[in-house]
Amino acid sequence: MAETHPTRFPQWNRREFVTSLVAASFVKPVHSPESRTTPREVFLVPNFHPASCGWLTTFSRERVYCANSYLNHLDRVRDDPNYAFVMSEVNNIIAIMDFQPDRISELKQRIDEKRVELVNAYFLESSINLSGGEALVRLGVEGLRWYQQIFGLKPRFSWNIDVCGTHDQMPQIAAGLGLEALVYTRGNPTGKGLYWSESPDGTRILTISPGHYSEAGSLFSSKQPLSRTQIQDLEQFFAKKEPITPDGAPILVLGGGDDYALAPLVKQYPSQLLKQWAEFAPDRKLRFTTLSQYVDSILPGVNSGRIQISTLRGGTKYDFNAFWIENPQVKTLYRRNEHALQAAEALATVASLHGDYQYPVKLLSDCWILMCLNMDRNTIWGSAGGMVFVNDKSWDVQDRFNWVRNTTDHVLDSSGQSLIPEGEQVGLFNPLNWKRNDPIALQLPEGKSLEGIACEALREGRVLCQVEMPSTSVGGWRLSSKAPVLPRQIDLPGMIETNYYLARIDGKTGALTSLKLKRSGRELLAGPANVIVAERPTTKQTDDPGDQMPPRPERTRLATSSDQLSSIQVNQGPLATTVEVTGTFYGGGAIRRRIRFYRDYPRIDFETELNDVPNYTVVVSEFPLAEEIVEVRRGIPFGFSHGAWAKPNANLHGWTKGIVPAVRWIDFELAGGGGFAILDRGLSGRELNERTPIIYLMNAEDRYVGYENPWLSGKGQHVLPYSVVVRESSWERAHIAQMAWEYNRAPIVISGRAAGPVQSFLETSDNVIVEALRREGYCIEVRMVECTGSAGTASVSLKLPHKNAMLTDLTGKRLSTLPLSGRYAVPVRPQQIVTMRFEVASTLPEPEPIRSWDPFVPENKLPALHAYNPALIGHPAFGEQ
Repeated sequence: MAETHPTRFPQWNRREFVTSLVAASFVKPVHSPESRTTPREVFLVPNFHPASCGWLTTFSRERVYCANSYLNHLDRVRDDPNYAFVMSEVNNIIAIMDFQPDRISELKQRIDEKRVELVNAYFLESSINLSGGEALVRLGVEGLRWYQQIFGLKPRFSWNIDVCGTHDQMPQIAAGLGLEALVYTRGNPTGKGLYWSESPDGTRILTISPGHYSEAGSLFSSKQPLSRTQIQDLEQFFAKKEPITPDGAPILVLGGGDDYALAPLVKQYPSQLLKQWAEFAPDRKLRFTTLSQYVDSILPGVNSGRIQISTLRGGTKYDFNAFWIENPQVKTLYRRNEHALQAAEALATVASLHGDYQYPVKLLSDCWILMCLNMDRNTIWGSAGGMVFVNDKSWDVQDRFNWVRNTTDHVLDSSGQSLIPEGEQVGLFNPLNWKRNDPIALQLPEGKSLEGIACEALREGRVLCQVEMPSTSVGGWRLSSKAPVLPRQIDLPGMIETNYYLARIDGKTGALTSLKLKRSGRELLAGPANVIVAERPTTKQTDDPGDQMPPRPERTRLATSSDQLSSIQVNQGPLATTVEVTGTFYGGGAIRRRIRFYRDYPRIDFETELNDVPNYTVVVSEFPLAEEIVEVRRGIPFGFSHGAWAKPNANLHGWTKGIVPAVRWIDFELAGGGGFAILDRGLSGRELNERTPIIYLMNAEDRYVGYENPWLSGKGQHVLPYSVVVRESSWERAHIAQMAWEYNRAPIVISGRAAGPVQSFLETSDNVIVEALRREGYCIEVRMVECTGSAGTASVSLKLPHKNAMLTDLTGKRLSTLPLSGRYAVPVRPQQIVTMRFEVASTLPEPEPIRSWDPFVPENKLPALHAYNPALIGHPAFGEQ
């Protein structure tokens, strides 16, 4: 991500951490030796920081900017023996392969000379906060594989310099990939540039957070050699790094002249600068290096304890908060595709070992690569010019999502057909590793229902039913010629009663005015809920609202869905009571709210349709709660953040303040017991103020830094689904995370199959969620995570033929061997990510590395992909604002 103004963020605002009692408990203090008198050596690491899949221009032009800019750095390595830099992102190297292939041998030479470092193990620099856990791990696995195949090396670092908040599981993920350090630059709460970060399972990793990613800018951006005064200013800047650098360690500076930084504009730099430095500031050594050279200089001291560093538990604060609340289209498409891809891998694995199906290694690997591209920060944040998402000439985000969707649909259909004989019935595949009986909407043949299963017709042509399906199972289900029951229209009841709660809807506004737990009769709401609210910052912003959006206390309420009377229609079927609320919202557009109450399931599903929301408008749905909230658990990649709310708790380290990103779910523990959870299918933004949680529906902005973006705009129709779960039971028994997975991944329908037995192929204990079931080489790979936050034992029963089993790291490196068993028992730590591999009789080839995007790009967009302009270098232009 790039900033629209170089001075946008403060140099490191730690006040929210270091002044609070709870935050003080996050970090184990260390005692420093006596103060130093000799200035420490500075390791300056030049880097280039773009938005490699497009930000202010198309993917096709962005890659030209990136290739030319990196070659500018490579030129300086050639011309100046004192220059070095670090390079990141596979797609930037592919761009150089396409446009300047003769430079690749030179690049390899400079890497061998240790003057260029491929610093980032991931395929590209992602957001890290918005995808599921397995997608984030695949980003690392695919990146490591590509670098090994093309360059014969393994990058050492988790290079996350532009993330806007770092979640609790990043230490475990980075360490599990075999990486040596985690690098980020925002929200460092420790006051030091080096420390240990620790995940809930106890895994820790060396963490480097020395300041901004583009510092010492004068030596890069000055067009003339620096004056004595400028060098003295630079020395003063380096001196300010002394207090944040642990004793015994040299100073680290990530250098550059802002985003899209080039080599120093003074052609004789850095050699001439180093001569000036020796004359004007002889007491401090300065060198231009790679990151590995810095890490190699500190590792002996860190490992021996000579360099003492603290330990940070939990995640950091979040910044650039508009990123979590806008462009619901890109976020929901990402969520839909990653779940489909995980399901396709699982079904293909079963079909290849239980049936006569050839596992599509290359297709599935290619899907992950394209999903990696759509994890690019400004892409998945949704904050970019519209040309990045949809463009008639350049390969775009929508093209990549369509390719993945078409491919996963094909794999799911073909693998399912190979498992179930052809017929006139229907097959169902449950990709989740538990027995499910949640309400699901299936696309069945017209006029048909499932035999022996209560089925209800939905308005959009699908069929609502509750089918008990075993864990990770496939089977053929008999269809009935009896049509699904058409719900009957009824008057709005005074109370809607289910087996779990009693709910009341306001007959004038459509708001949910009461929600009582069935067993205890406790009222959960303090006021009208699912009220849709339009808001705008109270003080006019100087930053682009597509980047920065203040939290709710700093916004003004413009209008709500309760301001005008609404029409209400209620339909009741055998499974659910559905309330349809129609009215007019802020700006004059229609608002339609659908609320579905299930008779025998604790979830309440909401769907809010907004139309033509005015520019510069934030829209939320609010749920004021009657009881004090004591703890907050929030879904993050491969786990959850767990923090205190009403009262500080030094044992809970999760971040809870302000606008936060959630992956699938957030759960609020209530003072009286039980809880209230909000689930999503890509609407990631959440915020809690006192006792009122909100889910963000959109941040409507017609333009981003001057460029139109229809996906970001409020114009047109926007259908936004989310869900609520109320619980009386404890967190451990409620299975909120599993319910969120169910909400995101319905069973897969396989049409035209014969009825037959339902068979489960993977069963586990209920304290783990399996995120991956795939084939890798000669193994089946199963990856799961402990999901309750408590240590215990996970049981795994794989009902596919295999010879033996092992525990591995995230890359497949063997950690230990398990004796062959029908059911494996694996000790698990809180939120531990566990990877198991099971040896099978056949071996699949390793996918060939991608060297060109041509096979994925529509033919009419190939000319733009291949267009090269040597004048495109440095920072792309901002739009007219």
